[in-house]
Amino acid sequence: MRGRHLLALAMVALQGTTASAQDKIIDQSISYALKPAIWRSPLVEARSTTPDYGLIGAIRPLSGDEPDHVMALRLQRQSRRFVAAQADTAWPLNARGYDHRPRSRTRMLLVDDHFALSDQIAMTIGFAGVKVSNRNANVTIGSGDDRLRAHDWFMPHASVHFRPIPALTLSMDYNEAMRAYGDTGFTGPLGLSRPDFEALRRSLRPEKSRVASVGGQWSGGDMTVTTSLYRADVRNGLSFAHRAYLPVNIGSASLLGVKMMARHQLTPQIDWSVRYQQAAVETMTGRSVQEREMTLAAAWTVGPWRVAAQGSHTGRAALALPGAQQSPLRAEGSIEYAPVQTGRRRLRLAARFINPSRLVSNGAFGPAPAGSVHAVDQARAVMFSADMGW
Repeated sequence: MRGRHLLALAMVALQGTTASAQDKIIDQSISYALKPAIWRSPLVEARSTTPDYGLIGAIRPLSGDEPDHVMALRLQRQSRRFVAAQADTAWPLNARGYDHRPRSRTRMLLVDDHFALSDQIAMTIGFAGVKVSNRNANVTIGSGDDRLRAHDWFMPHASVHFRPIPALTLSMDYNEAMRAYGDTGFTGPLGLSRPDFEALRRSLRPEKSRVASVGGQWSGGDMTVTTSLYRADVRNGLSFAHRAYLPVNIGSASLLGVKMMARHQLTPQIDWSVRYQQAAVETMTGRSVQEREMTLAAAWTVGPWRVAAQGSHTGRAALALPGAQQSPLRAEGSIEYAPVQTGRRRLRLAARFINPSRLVSNGAFGPAPAGSVHAVDQARAVMFSADMGW
């Protein structure tokens, strides 16, 4: 059985003497993997060669120490709700004992089958499922059971990696994903009249995306060059106005784009990279927009420490609310400490400063393209995380 992988976000709560409630996060996940060691192939690590386009703080690829056939199943449930900070009746039960505190719950299912067809070809097929449920979404209505819900239990994905020579890996990928609003009662709870809430529930849709791409990665000495050409469809994109917490569908679009990256290991401790992406975006309203972004990044690693920073110049977003366009210059950074990285045992602590891009061409390739979307996902923030496995 494969080690449990838990990624928890540490949040700091400030309480005064009059505070009566706090946000509590419960994250439960379980993973299983069947890994029969029959024979080994040079391509066992091919599934990790999908280009990483500089997501600050992204978990590093796994090492190629696994057998040629891996079947994996992962189930995860995360619940977020308010709990009383003191033993009082700030959130009393009703006459039937029903707890009507606002709660957001996300359930995720992931099924993967990774196998090597030969010494040069490896393949991954599987599907994902997501359900997001926000109970008592409208905090002004009362103690009912009004919900905002969305689910999709079958979102397939597949990839094929072909390595004609040791330095070159070619890949084809297909992926479907869904994101739904999951912030009720925690960051800007909804406070609407009954007609306004019913109108929102009828009109709000989950964001769904489909991405197909072909690409390649060449590695030689201290240099790595990757490129990818993709075709994507985004339906009912979810976004938030500047400093607002009410979710809005901003429209749908079709994209045809390219991503390129070059990374150089300057010294054993220092590496730097340059990335460029461009996408032709056709919105459902008939508007055509070119999205572009250029990024420079650098990282310094010594022992268990890693410090990374990047700066980006970003063009105008094709789908964005009025007033939500961000500055063309963005900066991000992270500090990581990983004292344990041996075999299946790992411990990594990280602090990140993020300033997420609002480009629709970046949204489908983010670190969490499926699951819940929160207002803070589109805001500048400092985040702390822990990645543990034993």
